[in-house]
Amino acid sequence: MNTLSLFDTLFGNDGFALTGCNTMPQVDVMETKDSYVLEMDLPGKTESDIDLSLKEGILTISSVRKADEKTDDKEAESEEEQKKWLIKERRNSDFRRTFQLPNDIDPEQVNATFKNGVLSISMKKRPEPSVKKIAITAA
Repeated sequence: MNTLSLFDTLFGNDGFALTGCNTMPQVDVMETKDSYVLEMDLPGKTESDIDLSLKEGILTISSVRKADEKTDDKEAESEEEQKKWLIKERRNSDFRRTFQLPNDIDPEQVNATFKNGVLSISMKKRPEPSVKKIAITAA
C-alpha cells in the first residue's frame, strides 16, 4: 500500500498521511490554531454505517455494506424476480481509509459528528510545551 503525506503534497510539511485510492470517499482537511478538522462526504450513509477508530496515531474510517435481509415470503421473492435494473449507477460500497495523524494531536480530544451525509472529525492539538526558565546559581 502506498502512503502519501497530505501535507507533504500540499504544503511541504510533515503531517497527515493517507492511504486509499481514487474510488474512496474524498476528504477535506483544515487546520486551525487549535485543531485539525477532517470532513468526508458519505452520501446515503448514516452514522451507524460508519466505523471510526484511532490507535497509535492511525485514524481509520470504514464502512461495510450491510447484506440485504432475505425474506421467507414467497410473494416478495416473486416480486424481486420480476424486477430488472435498466440503469444502476448508485452503489453502496465498502471502503476503508486510514490516516497517519500528526504528532501534535491529543488522542483524548478527537470528536466526530455526522450531518447531512458529511462526517466531520475534529482533532484538538496538544498545547505547545511552555519554555521553562532554569535559574543558574553560582558555585
